[in-house]
Amino acid sequence: MKDKPILSEAPPRGKPLSILDCMPFLPRMAAGLIRLVYGSCRFTILDGEYEQSILVHDGPRLATCWHFAFPTLIYRYRYRGVVVMVSRSRDGEIAARIVKELGFRAFRGSPGKGGSTALRGLIGSLKSSFGGGFIADGSQGPARVAQKGILLLARYTGAPLVPVSMAAKPCWRLRSWDRTVIPKPFSHIVMAFGPPIRVPANASSAELEILRVELETSLNRLTENAEREVEFKAENPSGVAK
Repeated sequence: MKDKPILSEAPPRGKPLSILDCMPFLPRMAAGLIRLVYGSCRFTILDGEYEQSILVHDGPRLATCWHFAFPTLIYRYRYRGVVVMVSRSRDGEIAARIVKELGFRAFRGSPGKGGSTALRGLIGSLKSSFGGGFIADGSQGPARVAQKGILLLARYTGAPLVPVSMAAKPCWRLRSWDRTVIPKPFSHIVMAFGPPIRVPANASSAELEILRVELETSLNRLTENAEREVEFKAENPSGVAK
């Protein structure tokens, strides 16, 4: 009887294995790490009445932030069935699975690939959902420059935009285009909310540009407010100015 060959034949060539093919546990592990790190942090909310306008379900709201702040919003609004739009890139696949582990509903799309299809799905889902969370400066930037896509979504759905930003100390800042903020364990996180911005269904291009600048200005002001507050609290733990 012939001996069986020790080496098997090489697998047929095809698509290269992705990170998720090699480590399918990665999204669940990342979601657990997010819960662990953020769960150890202390939160301060500025102008919380505007956050309440998101949490009270009298119609969908669109929370919008800069790209650097998105991890914090993912933790803050976990397990609420919030709708988010995620790029169709390979990195987007990892992000989509992570947010699903945290109870979000992910629609895949980007300005160049599948954006219109995802937009149609988003409009239908948002009208009957808790609301959505979206990045104002998009998936590729430029950083802290509002894009018109979020305004069009607000116009089509009739949902108001609620701007929100954040700061954390101590934190890590990634060497990415947006300088993503990752709070260190047991850090202090400040979230700042602004008044809702409504986009009329019949808004013209000129009016959309005015509202785009208003959103951009609001988010940058909220970022400054959050950074100022987190620095003040670090220097004055008792909350009393020196």
